[in-house]
Amino acid sequence: MFIVDLLERTLPKGTVLKERYRIDRFLGKGGYGLVYIALDMEIGQEVIVKQLRKRKYRTGLATFEKEEAILGLFQHSSIPVCYERFQEGKRHFLVMEWIKAKNFEQLIFEEGKTFNERESFEVLLQVLRVVKMIHEKGIVHRDLRIPNILLRENEIVIIDFGLAGYIQHASEQAFIEAEEVRLFREIAFRSDIYGLGHFVLFLLYSSYEDKAKERSWMEELSLRPKSLKIIKRMLQIDSGYQDVDQLIQDVTNFVQSVPTNKW
Repeated sequence: MFIVDLLERTLPKGTVLKERYRIDRFLGKGGYGLVYIALDMEIGQEVIVKQLRKRKYRTGLATFEKEEAILGLFQHSSIPVCYERFQEGKRHFLVMEWIKAKNFEQLIFEEGKTFNERESFEVLLQVLRVVKMIHEKGIVHRDLRIPNILLRENEIVIIDFGLAGYIQHASEQAFIEAEEVRLFREIAFRSDIYGLGHFVLFLLYSSYEDKAKERSWMEELSLRPKSLKIIKRMLQIDSGYQDVDQLIQDVTNFVQSVPTNKW
């Protein structure tokens, strides 16, 4: 942990920014931002306020600008609205829509929800339809982890575009990290697919009970051959998917082939 992280103080409750946003509570820290729930006193609505972290000022401002620009490309209920970006003193902020919904980790561990094989792929299919919309804008999310995929009633919402990138900038990236990090963070559509491979495994494990022995997921999970093939391609164990269209088709065909069980 950086020393600056230990010294980094969050804004106290009641702090008012821009004479408009009153901080209510601190939510947590991300790679670039400190995240709060605040009341927009002008319209009487709660919002997300993200504050750029001090140790990220040199690179983080461009990230804030990019996140604002990317969110501005969408007008869809499955992607949060970015209301504005502003500076107050030396501090930089983003104000975004607060999505009042739970992610799948919360649904599984707090509410005890489980997903069988068909249900897991039904959820995946809904997520893929949102991801397809993102990819059609030339954007790679690059952070499709469990905390960033929410379920609002029966609608999937994808949040946190802080690591998102433009596909045309793919040639500018360089990797010195482990192979798994490269697969997850690459500015390529297949990296989002790789992330969702881990997402669907997380859903499948929600109904897995035999935890007595450590084995690979292919040994532990009793999967149909079609779903096993799909996941192996998503994780690039076999020849990987290069875009979501073929994956959507394969998942649709699989879901239609399995007896229905509403989730």
